[in-house]
Amino acid sequence: MLYPLLAGLGILLFSALILGGGGWLVLSHPELEQLLSQLEQQPSQDGDAPWWAYAAGALLLWLFLLITSFITNFFLNALVGGTLERLRGGNPTFGDGLALARQRAGVILGYSGIAATVGLLLSFLRGRDQQPGIGFLLASLGGFAWSVATFLVIPILAAKDIGPVAAIKESVTLLKRTWGEQLSINVGLGFIIGLPMLLMMAGTFAGGFWAANTEQPVLMIATIATGVTLIALLSLMSATLNAMIRSAVYLYAETGAVPGPFDDAFVRQAMRSRA
Repeated sequence: MLYPLLAGLGILLFSALILGGGGWLVLSHPELEQLLSQLEQQPSQDGDAPWWAYAAGALLLWLFLLITSFITNFFLNALVGGTLERLRGGNPTFGDGLALARQRAGVILGYSGIAATVGLLLSFLRGRDQQPGIGFLLASLGGFAWSVATFLVIPILAAKDIGPVAAIKESVTLLKRTWGEQLSINVGLGFIIGLPMLLMMAGTFAGGFWAANTEQPVLMIATIATGVTLIALLSLMSATLNAMIRSAVYLYAETGAVPGPFDDAFVRQAMRSRA
């Protein structure tokens, strides 16, 4: 669980640096603040901001998606790499996973660039509609298709010395054999983790609201802190379990053998080949 924890902390730190640095840049340069105000108050003749403002915004969003995707995929690759070694009978350490991710850093960056581009296109589709419509529907379907098609990319990158495009192609090929497994895993983990998380969020909100109404600030802070901690732990568990099961599905799809400690009859019944 340290791998997804470090990924989350890395994204939070990067986001804080970007937001804080951007705010400091605007506040310390009045001319930049004036330019931004002019863009907001004086749209172009067609009623929209200038094209270069859209281009600059798209570039900044792509860079943000690239960095956050790289951080996520880097630590996910470390977790999956260690899981694969463990399932094959090895005894990896925390450092072994990080070492593997460092070796694959260039390929992970390439895949993160592709993922950032897809994310930018999906964001563009969602943003074209003032209200949820065809663009939102297409973006939702596209996001689902992308998540399924790339479900095994990280295990492939951790197991093989290939490029990101080849890994995506292989993941799509294995999709034919693991469609049912991927869908059931996403739905199953969503139910197992999502339901307790919703209950904790509701309980935290209700407890904090009651403590605030009864003027018990210490209880309110303790309730919120406990709820946020438990929700964060559930999120870490979900990310860890998802990565471990991805690794098991990949090994099963590649070899046809049930990996490591999983029960043979149970897994074969749950993971029938779709080929």
